[in-house]
Amino acid sequence: MFHKQQKLIFSVVMAISFIVACISCKKDPDTQPTPQSTTVLISGKEYSTVTIGNQIWTTTNYKGPGGLPYRKGNEKPEYGHYYTFDEAKAVVVPTGWRLPTREDYTALAESQGVVFTAHRATGQAAISKLTSTTNWRTIPGTNTSGFNAHPAGYSYQDNDPLDGDICEFWTADGTTCSIQENATGKAHNIVFYSNGGPGYRFNLRFLRNR
Repeated sequence: MFHKQQKLIFSVVMAISFIVACISCKKDPDTQPTPQSTTVLISGKEYSTVTIGNQIWTTTNYKGPGGLPYRKGNEKPEYGHYYTFDEAKAVVVPTGWRLPTREDYTALAESQGVVFTAHRATGQAAISKLTSTTNWRTIPGTNTSGFNAHPAGYSYQDNDPLDGDICEFWTADGTTCSIQENATGKAHNIVFYSNGGPGYRFNLRFLRNR
């Protein structure tokens, strides 16, 4: 009987010690790390973001002041607006955010396993990790990266964009990053173009370093 009491007392003491240890190890709520924001405010509108490698990207196309909407403006809001390069450079973004460079887009794709040869990636399934699961004409993406690139096309001389097989974003130096279905209809390509003409309008994404 005495041994049973000893065992009971020992069990109670151990349980109390465990509870005290858990309480003492718990951090004060005020000292907990602040969760990383999942949105960024640009031109008065919240845009969702995603962390990919060492970069934080907006995950939807910009649709702030100016720019050309897709057709009547109430169709496919995920396409955002289309901007000239001058309009793109004029967008005011929060401190630390920027219009991506060609190198930024290359790093984004490489983080998903895409391999470039002479600034071009051809027919690679890994590119689908960057593309949306809807709107593509032939090859739906997987969007496992969260970047969610929709095939919004582009506008020339303010004509309605032709969507379905290409998405194209301005870079900081006036070139564009184009993700497009290739001719085989089995995979995507990534190509960088020099589209300096004032009549062209493309979509916008923004990023900052992690």
